[in-house]
Amino acid sequence: MTTPPPAPELTPPRATPPPTRPASPLPGVEVTPTWRMSRLAVRLAVFGALALVAGIVAARPEPVLVAAPCLVALVVALRRPRPETVRVEAALSEPRSFEDEDVEVHVVVRAEEVLGEIGLDLALPRTFEVDGQRACREFEVRSVSHTWTVRARRWGRWRAGPLRLRVRSRGWGYVGTATLSLAELTVFPPPSAVREVAVPPRLLARVGSHVARRAGPGVEFAGIRTYAPGDPVRRVNWPVSTRRDELYVNEYAAERAADVVAVVDTTVDLGPFGRSSLDLAVRGAATVVQAYLRYADRVGVVTLGGALRWLAPDVGTRQYYRIVETLLASRVDESYLEPDVAHFPPQALPPGALAFVFTPLVDARAAEAVRDLRERGHPVIVVDVLSAEPEPSPREPDSELAVRVWRLEREVLLHSLAEMGVTVLSWDEEVGIALDRVRLEPLMGGAR
Repeated sequence: MTTPPPAPELTPPRATPPPTRPASPLPGVEVTPTWRMSRLAVRLAVFGALALVAGIVAARPEPVLVAAPCLVALVVALRRPRPETVRVEAALSEPRSFEDEDVEVHVVVRAEEVLGEIGLDLALPRTFEVDGQRACREFEVRSVSHTWTVRARRWGRWRAGPLRLRVRSRGWGYVGTATLSLAELTVFPPPSAVREVAVPPRLLARVGSHVARRAGPGVEFAGIRTYAPGDPVRRVNWPVSTRRDELYVNEYAAERAADVVAVVDTTVDLGPFGRSSLDLAVRGAATVVQAYLRYADRVGVVTLGGALRWLAPDVGTRQYYRIVETLLASRVDESYLEPDVAHFPPQALPPGALAFVFTPLVDARAAEAVRDLRERGHPVIVVDVLSAEPEPSPREPDSELAVRVWRLEREVLLHSLAEMGVTVLSWDEEVGIALDRVRLEPLMGGAR
């Protein structure tokens, strides 16, 4: 059975903006700095006061002559005007990006009068990288414009900030500070590189890109049969008909679509930062969603753990961004509810839908959810996203034995899932999930 070439891949957000809220730059925000005496002014005041007191006590003019320039410079510096507000404009070049994509953070600071110094310091989460220095300083200017090029290494919703503003009045008598929150940046998992997918065992009675086993309208040759009244003339196989003295027509395999649901286990998050089980699960789910949407299949998502989140299967580029937004919300979910697949809304898991379950297989409830899916007649593919096994502790004498028992229990669990007809895949560090290597025909006894 051959697979037709996939449709053009989904375009990134720059070409087709996802249906989410627009960018939220800070156009012309008036910021009121918190002004205080600078360290230089404090030192001049302290030194001048001590020298003046020393001259008075010692009744000598030398300390007074030393204190006079310091006090005069202090008075001149403190009398310099300072603006009450500073205008700050900050914006992101893109409100959404994929992992490791460059995003520009542009900041413009304007004051009503010349300032002694304008300093900008961009604080970033540890998931971000920046080209060049994070701090910018300009002296004796009225406005400053600076652009940082940053990139996010991890999916999620992040703020490229806060932005710390530091200004000084002319003469450096006063220093003002302020902190601003920048716009939120939505970082999507990396785009999928998968070009071929596993054909689900059960296909819908809807035109799609998968080749079914039954005859119907399509382009894949399936065989020949005798002519029946109503068959189009263009399907007549003239060489065979000439040899057999009877009309024969070509049959073609029907092209049908499928329902696919990505189930993400969020009950636990194990593993190193950036490569944890939740990170791999979200990236794998995004790969499955993007790959099957290229074939015009209906794709949905269900998240287990915390608040039950689900999105009914649908088609189109818009559905991809809706699913990713649902997955991004799983990280900030602080509630806890026991997952129960048996009580999912019917729209979340249509009958016969192919289910991809991304789980580390640590929580027993996730395994029960897989069993329940299989008992309800769904072909299930479990992707094991456990990236790190527990290490035995040298302080505990029985820790090594406990790890060995855990591994044996895990092997028993995987064997029981395989006996139920569940395909179990391990996460590949190079390709992630190899959808083209999965064969699902034995699971359900044949496709329609």
